[in-house]
Amino acid sequence: MSDLSDINPKKAGSIPARLERLPISRYHWTLVILVGFIYMYESLDLGITGTVSTVLGHFPGHTAFLIAFFGIAVTVGIVIGMAFSGRMADRYGKRRIVLLGLVVLLGMSGIIAIIPANFPLLIALRVIQGIAAGAVYAFPYSYLVEFIPKSRRGYFIGFIDLFFVFGYFLAPLISLFAIPFLSPTFSWRVVFAIGFIPIVLYPLYFKYIPESPRWLERNGRYEEADKIVSDIENRIRKLYGRELPAPVITEDLMEVEATKPGVRDLFQKKYLRYSIPLWIYTSAMLSGFYISSIYAPTIFESFGFTAFYALLFTLIMNGIMLFPKMGVMFTADRVGRKRLGIMLMSLAAIFSALLYTVHLGLVIVVILVFAVFWAVNANSPLWRMFASETYPTTARQTGVYFNEMISRLWSGVIFTLIIGYDIVSASLKGSTKIHAIYFSYLLIAIISIIGAISVYFLKETANKQLEKIEYEINKETDVR
Repeated sequence: MSDLSDINPKKAGSIPARLERLPISRYHWTLVILVGFIYMYESLDLGITGTVSTVLGHFPGHTAFLIAFFGIAVTVGIVIGMAFSGRMADRYGKRRIVLLGLVVLLGMSGIIAIIPANFPLLIALRVIQGIAAGAVYAFPYSYLVEFIPKSRRGYFIGFIDLFFVFGYFLAPLISLFAIPFLSPTFSWRVVFAIGFIPIVLYPLYFKYIPESPRWLERNGRYEEADKIVSDIENRIRKLYGRELPAPVITEDLMEVEATKPGVRDLFQKKYLRYSIPLWIYTSAMLSGFYISSIYAPTIFESFGFTAFYALLFTLIMNGIMLFPKMGVMFTADRVGRKRLGIMLMSLAAIFSALLYTVHLGLVIVVILVFAVFWAVNANSPLWRMFASETYPTTARQTGVYFNEMISRLWSGVIFTLIIGYDIVSASLKGSTKIHAIYFSYLLIAIISIIGAISVYFLKETANKQLEKIEYEINKETDVR
């Protein structure tokens, strides 16, 4: 039996050791599902961008540039929001920042649904919504890794990524029943109004989302951390009707927990040697993801399909994405993050190159568009695992958000604006400009190859306790 009465909650390493030895329980699943819904809100909001873009040609004062800029407006806000929210989360706690960001993210959808039809106002409000999204976006995976035992982290990060898929599935599903059958001046309002509905679940997050005990302990708030972990332990004891195994507090765990790395540590060689390839990998994955997700309906329309079929194909593409991500969910802890990342980015490069060179018929083209999206997007849970597991607890959010900020600045703003402008222009001008769409996939192929190479230089984090990873990174520096 394990009696926690003889374990000092102020002893370095006690909180991580107690969390790591817990069996996966109803408590973990409740937390995971709530956090998963946060992911769904995010992807639903991002997915709306692509579906609404199809009717913006009827918006007063539209131009190809304004429609393309609408496609990146939320991402511009996300980059801005991430520039400060990661540091704030490390300083003030993840819970406080995500609750604030979430209410603005959802609330802005309701406001946008009732604004006048004004392009500058629409874009400005989407940027503000993106700033809130920036505070929320990286929360789910960087938060959960501090609760889930090492042997199941990959599984659960992969699992919550399925909610992300579901949000992207809902966006075209909603639009499929709104945009083709309602007037262009009204349909986009309905889509945004539906994106506001999840606000009714907001009170649940106040009640059931605690602060990270790992973060609390490393910041000297031992009593608060002990209270949260004790509550989790008591629930699990009642559920299983037996005592929990004894926590194992190793010397390396105590050594790591006695330190408090800060932002400056992230820009030293010991972390930069992993951060730089992570930035490249994430940027490469997101480059293909943004083009495929935001402009999928526009791309399909450029191939000659009606708006209905363009949205239907986008719906199918996002729905079937569930299966590649489930494959990652079940294999990331067994096979390892690096092997999967190299394989999937290589497949994305192959499919993109084929799409650029092989135009045997619309069926083949559509299948290859699907395949590029699946191969690229299946990397989504993997780079989130690398990001959330590589950085130390006291600076985890800063490291995670900086990775998101750098990669989205390139992929979601610069790359998507340039390529998106060409895609929208091709759509407005007709098939004579279809080569611009094929050329975008050549660029995705090249970027995916670079992404596959960068994965080789990342640190394998599968089946390692977070503090053990931090210890190994410190020792690698000491050896050199």
